[in-house]
Amino acid sequence: MTIKTIQPSEYYDQAHGGRIPVFRPTMPEFEDFNAFMAAIDGYGKAAGVVKVIPPKEWTKQLASIDKQLQYVRVRNPIIQHIMGSQGVYQQTNVEKRRSYTLGQWYVLCQEIDHKPPDPKADRYTRLNPPTTKKRPRRSSKSPQDNKNLYPQPPSANTRSRSKHGLVAEDQTSSPSKRTKRQVEADEIALAQSDDPVPLKFDLHDHNEDLYTSDYCKDLERIYWRNLTFSQPMYGADMAGTLFDASAGSWNVNKLDNVLNQIGVPLPGVNTPYLYFGMWKATFPWHVEDMDLYSINYLHFGAPKQWYAIPGPYNKKFESVMQTTFFQQSRACPEFLRHKTQIASPHFLANNGIPVHRCVQHEGEFMITFPFGYHSGYNLGFNCAESVNFALSSWLDIGRQAKPCLCIADSVTIDMTLFDTIHSTHLSTGRSSQQKSLAATSIKDKSCVLCPSKYPADIKTLEGKMAHWICAESIPDTYMEKVSEGQWLVRGVKNIPAARWKLVCLYCHTKTGACIQCCFGKCYRSFHVSCAKDAGATMENQLVYCPYHDPVLKDKQRFARQRYIDAMTQSLYLGKEVCAKWPGSGYCKGWVQSHVIERRSSRVKFEDGVSRIITWKDIISSS
Repeated sequence: MTIKTIQPSEYYDQAHGGRIPVFRPTMPEFEDFNAFMAAIDGYGKAAGVVKVIPPKEWTKQLASIDKQLQYVRVRNPIIQHIMGSQGVYQQTNVEKRRSYTLGQWYVLCQEIDHKPPDPKADRYTRLNPPTTKKRPRRSSKSPQDNKNLYPQPPSANTRSRSKHGLVAEDQTSSPSKRTKRQVEADEIALAQSDDPVPLKFDLHDHNEDLYTSDYCKDLERIYWRNLTFSQPMYGADMAGTLFDASAGSWNVNKLDNVLNQIGVPLPGVNTPYLYFGMWKATFPWHVEDMDLYSINYLHFGAPKQWYAIPGPYNKKFESVMQTTFFQQSRACPEFLRHKTQIASPHFLANNGIPVHRCVQHEGEFMITFPFGYHSGYNLGFNCAESVNFALSSWLDIGRQAKPCLCIADSVTIDMTLFDTIHSTHLSTGRSSQQKSLAATSIKDKSCVLCPSKYPADIKTLEGKMAHWICAESIPDTYMEKVSEGQWLVRGVKNIPAARWKLVCLYCHTKTGACIQCCFGKCYRSFHVSCAKDAGATMENQLVYCPYHDPVLKDKQRFARQRYIDAMTQSLYLGKEVCAKWPGSGYCKGWVQSHVIERRSSRVKFEDGVSRIITWKDIISSS
């Protein structure tokens, strides 16, 4: 079926400025995956991601997945350690060396640290939940044995507790005869076996009506306030699928797309991964490998919260992240493919980058597009399936994609595999000579002074093309008017060889000629077009790097002062707060004074002791 254009049904949370398109296709529109994707491609590239809600007829025809789930194992999930403050965080993933049945994973997700909190509860209760520990019985054991009666820190034993899994009834009939270690060993053995394990819970027991837009916003506020407290686990990148032929052309395991031409299975790229989430399980900011498309379907469970950067702000986002995570950027130009950097929407908004939100519910697709930076987290126990794919229009993008070279399992695709497809796509029905001419014509429109993909608009004396802004800003080149409305770039041959070897601060390539920061003796270099896309200040052909940009410095100074004003107003003297005591939990106290230069306040606790506590460790008790 040929479809020209499909309009979004609405934009997510558009009443509050939401700009992520939501599509509700009819069954005829939905039947052809390739045609549908081509029809919404423009909207997707502008927004970065889109949501697709399948027709009810398609959802009803899907086969049950209950039997498949009996054989599913969540193998070696990652423990996410997130560190940082003030909207900027670094995530470190540590693999947990054990497997879980789906039932054991579900029980784990119901623990107090791994299930969504109650937004209606006060913050102190959420941070210090009531415990129901039993008083240890007196024992005739030696004092050395009695040390097991006291709680140990989580790091002292990385093994899972017995309540993480489901145990057969005959094993729990006499708990006094079985030790915790024996029960745990049985759980691990069950998870490592290939035997089917019947599900003893309802896959759809969560209250879908509860997850309204306002409720998800309440959870979002709690997520960012408590991001560094307790470590979530994520069953990510598990090879497998829950789809079958009943899904038709939207079978994530067998999408009809260009990547099928590779002929070799690439896990997660042309074969799907399963993702088992829990509350706060996070996927940091990233863009897909080789700048591919991706599709994500939520099979069951709690929703996922997504964030996306609009297409026109991609370069500026990269610039801000490079400046914020400077060491990581220097170590690897493609560090945003590592999935370890987290920046809050509030932090990015303060840096002039809008962040659009969307919540994906059970039975819905989320589709990401080339260059579409996205991140997010899970709102509870759930299961999603995801894979990359590509349309014919991606081929030119893939040829220019830069893979990460510092990670062993980074995806790299040999684009020569698609030469025949690419030629057919460029000019169906043309002769080989015409194809060659068309390719040459496109190549000639590229700027000789920068790697930008935008067509150049002015010729050089040497017969090549250049952007007006590039030719005007590079000191060695200038424009000459040759006739009415016709200009020519001169001086390209006079550009020193050293300028051609400079590495761009933004795109990290030596393609073209770079200029350098105009501030003092700053040596940082960049392409003019890259600086423009990143939002750098350009005054009378003078361009500043992000570290000396006067406009950016003023914005940062204003943001810092606004933060100080906001904190001193909210934490007024005498206010009752909950402050984090070093090495302990949150305790109640009252603000006595502010230490602005340390971004802290002196807090007097209930026992009369007063200490200086940083603002990030203080929350309002109301």
